[in-house]
Amino acid sequence: MRRRNVLLRLALVASVGLALAACGGSGGNGATGNGGADGKITVGGYNYKTLDPGGTGYISKSVPISLDIYGSLFDPPESKDGDFVPDLATGYKYGDDLKTLTIDLRQGVTFSDGTPFDAEAVVYNFERYKSAESPNAQYFKQMSSVTASGEHQVTMTFSEPTATMIAFLTYTPATLIGSPTAHKKIGQQQFGLKPVGAGPFEIVSHKPGEELVLKPFEKYWDRSNVHLAEVKYINTSPEAQVSYQHVASGSIDSVQVSGVSTPPNVLDDAKANQEIATIAGENTLYAFLPINTYKPPFNRPEARQAINYCTDRDSIAKNVQRGWVTPAYVLAGADSLYYPDGGVDGAKAQFPYPFDPAKGKALVDQLGGLEFSLLNIGGHSQVISNALAQQWQQCGIRAQVKAVQGPQLSEAYSDGTYQMAYAFSGGINDPQFYTSFQSPSTPQGKHGFAREHPEVPELIQSANQTLDAAVRQTTWRKVWSTMNDLGVDIPIISGPNYTFQSKCLADVDFAAVGAQFRSARLTC
Repeated sequence: MRRRNVLLRLALVASVGLALAACGGSGGNGATGNGGADGKITVGGYNYKTLDPGGTGYISKSVPISLDIYGSLFDPPESKDGDFVPDLATGYKYGDDLKTLTIDLRQGVTFSDGTPFDAEAVVYNFERYKSAESPNAQYFKQMSSVTASGEHQVTMTFSEPTATMIAFLTYTPATLIGSPTAHKKIGQQQFGLKPVGAGPFEIVSHKPGEELVLKPFEKYWDRSNVHLAEVKYINTSPEAQVSYQHVASGSIDSVQVSGVSTPPNVLDDAKANQEIATIAGENTLYAFLPINTYKPPFNRPEARQAINYCTDRDSIAKNVQRGWVTPAYVLAGADSLYYPDGGVDGAKAQFPYPFDPAKGKALVDQLGGLEFSLLNIGGHSQVISNALAQQWQQCGIRAQVKAVQGPQLSEAYSDGTYQMAYAFSGGINDPQFYTSFQSPSTPQGKHGFAREHPEVPELIQSANQTLDAAVRQTTWRKVWSTMNDLGVDIPIISGPNYTFQSKCLADVDFAAVGAQFRSARLTC
């Protein structure tokens, strides 16, 4: 197997060399093992009820864990201009009209129940995922049919040109192929508790929302590159400070936090702690302000322009987040595909509303004042929301900051009772995955701007119907410039996910969707 370059997309924030040299043979930070040959690790952040991507209740945050069980059809490209990398699938070919896709599968592979991983198994999963009750249905909307065109070959047909399917079969739950035999035998509910895949690990035990224990699948096609004897996921607090303390104390070996929603003092403490490693992924997360353009005050473009002129993104990034994030001037992180030339500085130079409180105040005066509510999900989002509201005060803008629960915010998007919110998106470097606020057909987007400005969803659709990277880049940059001109879904900051982990843990794969442990090992 080609080993994925696990350091390609990440950087160590704190040096690990001296600590690795000083590690003892018994393992540290909760890890057990003898140099990685039979090591066991504990990973925090597990709170998932089901691991069946075809059943209700499955959420995308569990994809990294699921990949260790199911494996993946394709792995992410090793560079921005690279192709998708074979895994359980070995190749693919789109038809000239982009209405067909042929996928070749790896031969000699079995699921952990001993049944064959073949074309019929993939067809079974794709057809199940297309059903209305599956959260995966969104990735198969354009699929008209799927057939086994050979024992190890699958052919998909689409209702319209579709250039996005391989990306879906790399980054999303659509790539997770389970054993049809096991699914039929134990039923969907039990399959969600103990799914059977063809990945590097299989389930030993599972307490939904509490604990998941995995062991190596001995007949995994690339078994020689699986080094850990056990991976245990446990439920830990979502609070970043608590997550950090778990790793620092040695009770767990690894946990991931979001750079755009983690208090900077936690990241500062982790960086200063020479007993652990702090690892930054790609800058692909971003925080932004979704706006309801169908009700006052943001049905008026002057109100949206005033917010833009009065927002000092540099100050939020530097003074509130202490440099752990970067200012955002498009709805993407700085490491995302198609990002403007020149990086953050280039995006800033092209942004139509530079920080200019005088211009913002003039617009507020023209409006006769500007007052609204700003919703957020609490925690550090409340801190940043308050910092924004304080900035806006210099322009005479009055924002009432209000923390709500996640379901309440989702309901506000759907029924249109919000005026502005502070929200997060991103995580994968391809912006096509984060368009719900730009689509009038989604709960998040139906009270946004897209109904009045269909050119944006039309541009996104056209980008998804070509394999030409240059055309996609031009189209996405036009999407962002159009949205910026309209002053909608206002970008604020962007940054990476950060992982706190034991310095004895090496070769963790951080490719795109989160930490995976199929090639991880303990070094001490």
